[in-house]
Amino acid sequence: MWRLLRGGLPCLETSAVCLSQLQEKAISQSPLLKEIDARIAEANQRIEEAKIRNKKSIRLSIFSPGLQYLLGPAPTAGQAQKGNGFLSNIAAIFRGDTGIINGLLNVIGVPLFQSTQGGNADAQNRAIQISDIQVKIAELQRNRAELADKIREKVAQSLIAFDEARTEYQVAQIVTSRAVDQFKVFELRYVRGNSDTETYLLRQSALDNQKAQAYRAWAKMRRSLFEIKLLVLTIKDAEL
Repeated sequence: MWRLLRGGLPCLETSAVCLSQLQEKAISQSPLLKEIDARIAEANQRIEEAKIRNKKSIRLSIFSPGLQYLLGPAPTAGQAQKGNGFLSNIAAIFRGDTGIINGLLNVIGVPLFQSTQGGNADAQNRAIQISDIQVKIAELQRNRAELADKIREKVAQSLIAFDEARTEYQVAQIVTSRAVDQFKVFELRYVRGNSDTETYLLRQSALDNQKAQAYRAWAKMRRSLFEIKLLVLTIKDAEL
């Protein structure tokens, strides 16, 4: 059963080796980290191309919409930047500060939609200094490392929660199995006339409650497992 539940996960044990495997797979599968890596690579490529042409600045419009959003515009002196920013919003998703759907729309959907519409003329004509881009790249790399650490931490927390839920379910299984056996013995006594109907119904109700508790433990374990799969695998592969 556990092998079937594990699905595409490399393992499900609470060991240092298994935790490391889950964390590394989660990082390698993360679409957010892949997007950041792609934008960093794009920025470095544009810098190299500009250096070959002896350029000190690069027109913002030549970058992909996602990178345009990451690189600018910076707030002017004395003005605070509006919104939380790309990486702050990503981090908020893992902290639980915002809903996953709203967070992803704020981080990816809206900025990219605005950029694909072409933006305003000022945005298309703006140039950004290579030195400023290099600073932005360094910031992206730092935040990329922080985001990877947050993913590792979230995977560790989810694995611990799953192990606790699994233990609760296994205990509930044992208790329910014993309760079923005890009820069968009592049922024989009742059939032979050694007990009354009221006591029989009370025993039956207690057994039903124990079965319901076991089902709740099973559902909790499945939710915990699904959370691990969402972190480590793709959404499609996480389906139970």
